[in-house]
Amino acid sequence: MSMDSRKLIAKKAAGNKGVGESAAKRKPAAEGRVDGGAEALAVRGDVVGSEAAFARYLPQAAALPVTEIIAYRLDPVLAYHNVQTAITALAPHRAALEAALPLLDHKALFDTAALAQAVVFAATQVAGKSKSLGETRAMLTEAGALRALLLSTAEALARAGTLKMQAVDKIRTGSGPIDLAQDLVELAALFGKSVQAMKDQRLVRAEHLERASELGTILLGRLRPGRARKKEPERADAAQVAARDQLASLLCQRYREVRKAGYYLWGDELDAHVPALQTRQRGRGKKAPTPPPTPASP
Repeated sequence: MSMDSRKLIAKKAAGNKGVGESAAKRKPAAEGRVDGGAEALAVRGDVVGSEAAFARYLPQAAALPVTEIIAYRLDPVLAYHNVQTAITALAPHRAALEAALPLLDHKALFDTAALAQAVVFAATQVAGKSKSLGETRAMLTEAGALRALLLSTAEALARAGTLKMQAVDKIRTGSGPIDLAQDLVELAALFGKSVQAMKDQRLVRAEHLERASELGTILLGRLRPGRARKKEPERADAAQVAARDQLASLLCQRYREVRKAGYYLWGDELDAHVPALQTRQRGRGKKAPTPPPTPASP
């Protein structure tokens, strides 16, 4: 075989090897497997990975007893970040932990980041709670300020003869959130019927009237009389809510095991290495990590 032929064969072999290596690089890692910090960081923010983890963990979460499902108050992205921090800190000590704490499920423990990804994905499948208490309170605060502006201006216009005082007095009477919402609707209508009222003053503008009518209508739809029986509408995403709550409950249970492992290594300095699930880390200057103390011999 000539030298040129040998070079051609060698070149083709090298090209085939490169194709094989590229394909290997494109092949995804085992779904949801998080053995250490490097692999955990590689899947951060991977939506496809989150969906795969969701499908893998949902049956296990759905098997939890109803009594173990906790109220959902989780920031899933923050939880995922803290889980990543914890698993990255624990990963170099995995062998020592397995030897010292044999009763822990270490395979599951070091897969907690994948479970956190499942919770992130589950949370994205739930529609926002349209009638949250906090949102309604914010609307009532805005409504109070808007009513004060419209009513004080209407009273001034009534004294000037532009509006009828009887109509203004009727709106002024009454109290409570429902009356507040009704006042906004009536004040918007009162100003809207009088072109002169809009000309004689500069405080109330068309956008105020539009917002008053809109806000009052929304609040009347949300609020109910004190003695009225509350009827909870059936949520269209009830199944997604249940899945989210089950997975979040499973994550809280699993993370307690993560914290146990961290306490074995760092004791009272646990939070510096394995933060609580919903702890927000404050910005600090970089500091060299403190190696864990050598556990005392039993």
